[in-house]
Amino acid sequence: LDQLRENWVTHPMDYLSSAHLSPDGDRVALTARGRVFVAPVKAGRFVRASRKDSVRFRDVVFMPDGKSLLALTDETGELEFARVPANGVGTDEVLTSNGNILRFRGHPSPDGKWLAWDDNNRDLWVMNLATKETRRVSENREGIGSMTWSPDGRWLAYVMSAPNTFQQLKIYSVESGRSAALTSDRTNSYSPAWDPKGEYVYFLSDRALRTLVGAPWGNRQPEPYFDKEVEIYQVALRG
Repeated sequence: LDQLRENWVTHPMDYLSSAHLSPDGDRVALTARGRVFVAPVKAGRFVRASRKDSVRFRDVVFMPDGKSLLALTDETGELEFARVPANGVGTDEVLTSNGNILRFRGHPSPDGKWLAWDDNNRDLWVMNLATKETRRVSENREGIGSMTWSPDGRWLAYVMSAPNTFQQLKIYSVESGRSAALTSDRTNSYSPAWDPKGEYVYFLSDRALRTLVGAPWGNRQPEPYFDKEVEIYQVALRG
């Protein structure tokens, strides 16, 4: 049973599945073959964050404090979120216990109080890391796109597919537990990003519908041709 024997991997970077930069930019969290490592950007110590050989980790990211990592782990038999010490000293802390559906990468808020993720049911969830309370944010199961927290951790901007399949930008308040639409479902809007003060949300949208065809009508005329549909837009969150 050669496949069950220990195998020395000479080129571990060939198996790299995720990489995430620390908040200070001095270290990188690496996930390769289910193992978690923290590498210094310059001089420093190369750390194996968790030494549980029977556990497989995935999609590891730094927590905002830079002292711990957020990882998906299969230690319980299901994919659960866990907090792992970034320096490799200490024990792992499992944060969730209801992993009955495949989860995807977690997104901790900048203040370290909330965690957001989507799953294979196309649901979007947020969790209060102090109380372990979870909430479903999405209103349908058409699909969840990218998501990003506001600088103060009070708002989550995310992309959700509308029933007409167009991607729509929404914003969720952790205080009120409600979502509001930032864009319509008439055109695709995606890739949200906050400005440093949290007053604007920037995004991409394919609403620049200027055709290169001068007269797209008639029996023998070509259809409209849009070659530069996507532009950068912003939404002001304060009047």
